Amino acid sequence: MTDASRVPGRDATQPSLLLGIGFGFLSSLGPFAIDLYLPAMPGMAQAMAADSGAVQRTLSAFFLGLALAQIPLGTLGDRFGRRWPLIGGLALFIAASTACALATSLEQLVAFRFLQGMGACAGTSSVRAMIRDRHSGHRAAQLMAFTFLVIGISPVLAPLAGSYLLQLTSWRGLFGLLAGGGLVAIAAVLLFLPETLPPERRVVRQSMLQSYGQLLATPAFVGWTLVAGLATTIPFAFVTAAPFVFSIGFALSAHEYSLLLALNAVTSMVATQFAPGLMQRLGARRLVLSVASVAIAATAMIALVATRQNMPLPLFQIYSMLLFAIAGLILTPAAISALDAAAGGAGAAAGLLGTLQLAITALASGVVSLLPSFTVLPLVSVLGGAFVIIVAALMVLGQRR
Repeated sequence: MTDASRVPGRDATQPSLLLGIGFGFLSSLGPFAIDLYLPAMPGMAQAMAADSGAVQRTLSAFFLGLALAQIPLGTLGDRFGRRWPLIGGLALFIAASTACALATSLEQLVAFRFLQGMGACAGTSSVRAMIRDRHSGHRAAQLMAFTFLVIGISPVLAPLAGSYLLQLTSWRGLFGLLAGGGLVAIAAVLLFLPETLPPERRVVRQSMLQSYGQLLATPAFVGWTLVAGLATTIPFAFVTAAPFVFSIGFALSAHEYSLLLALNAVTSMVATQFAPGLMQRLGARRLVLSVASVAIAATAMIALVATRQNMPLPLFQIYSMLLFAIAGLILTPAAISALDAAAGGAGAAAGLLGTLQLAITALASGVVSLLPSFTVLPLVSVLGGAFVIIVAALMVLGQRR
């Protein structure tokens, strides 16, 4: 590994806790924008005189904006430095959050959520690039691990915070709070965060389209990217339908099902910590095939119960926790395998991986939003289909290898 002290423009000092918190805060804007308003979705549907599927499409629009902005934002960062694309993205996030709070129709809300997702992408993508600019090796890993920890905590805290804040304000107030978070972030960047990519290190990638074409022509990269996208789909498709499944199907309050969603997120965070060791012991393909097969069997059992009787809440919660644990075990080996299979540069591969991963998630969330949300069976069908596709993709990759 290259020593940061011998790479021009990189900081050889130990990463500070303050810097880690700042990077973590910037990266958490997107997750908070996803999870904070989940408890408000049934109330939004009532206020907008819309069905649950229409409100769920606001979540899909956010995912789509988050996915589409990654590649152009990375290109702008390489050409103009990290700070100004980051500041521009945060400004878009603030404007879109304010517009969401003032939206008068569901169509406007969907459009503004798409723009909000594009703005939120600036925090996540720019932070990863800035970490690579400043540090390498163990120091970079320290910052990245802290950033992932903050991102992992966000799905736990945000729904709970949203359920409590709804007792003080409306769903419009939640979007106003997100705009305020963006203002804090942009002020912190302007005052405390220096440029990490000096002009002499900036490059214009003339062969960007060729690089992405080579990646898309690599079966292993495409296959593992599909698996990574479906792994991300599992929790996000669940949270798209969960507010309505829990409130309508199980008659739970927003606070009650927010606690269950937080428990699911904690389960996924714990399982993710075991993924590297299991991957080293079993190999990525064997690990993912094993846990996906377990998920297919569990999903078939839950579907059978749902068709014959009312679903008991404890059984559904155990199944939900199993799904989130399996998603945590799949995502790390899938993402690493996709990047290892890339023939082009790591930056291009990471950008394309993130874009395709979130595009798959947005598509699956959109499918969930089109299905009824009164029972668990439609959601279970989508999740079971995702696991079947994962197994099929890995079988094809195994035959090619």
